[in-house]
Amino acid sequence: MTASPLSPPSPNMPTPSSDPHSHSRPPLGSNDAPRAVIGSKIRFKGELVGEEDLLIQGQVDGTIDLKNHSLIIGAEGTVRANVLAKTVTIEGTVEGDLFGQERISILKSSDVRGNVVAERVILEDGAKFRGSIDMDVDQHKDKLQGITSISLSNSSSRQTPPADPAPAPAEKPKPSDPA
Repeated sequence: MTASPLSPPSPNMPTPSSDPHSHSRPPLGSNDAPRAVIGSKIRFKGELVGEEDLLIQGQVDGTIDLKNHSLIIGAEGTVRANVLAKTVTIEGTVEGDLFGQERISILKSSDVRGNVVAERVILEDGAKFRGSIDMDVDQHKDKLQGITSISLSNSSSRQTPPADPAPAPAEKPKPSDPA
């Protein structure tokens, strides 16, 4: 039997971020799978801002802003960043503060060092975690806004300048002092 391109994937098909023997969460279906992936051979430094779900299997240093989208840090992923996302699922290593708009899941294979803020937090038995957990998100709205406004101000400052910028004013010659 051959599968047509439109047929759904087999429910037993492993995903890049899941261990087929792990029963900690259901495998990602085709609708839940992140469209963007940072592979295990990729290193990224700086501010990462996105408008879609993301799977990190490589290394990211800086800040991550995926407001209203999901982030999965896979078993091979290493993140040294402050993170803002709708949901965060961690299987790898994270150093930094995590802000989840809905949920943060720290799975048994993960090593997390930083503070966690989300309404729902899952900390699996066997996960390595050092930091604080705060489930009162309203108290941290200013920090969440800070991450978003930094991302917005940095991205707007990187916009392409107009095609015909005004010429810079010429400097006036300075009078020389008689000696």
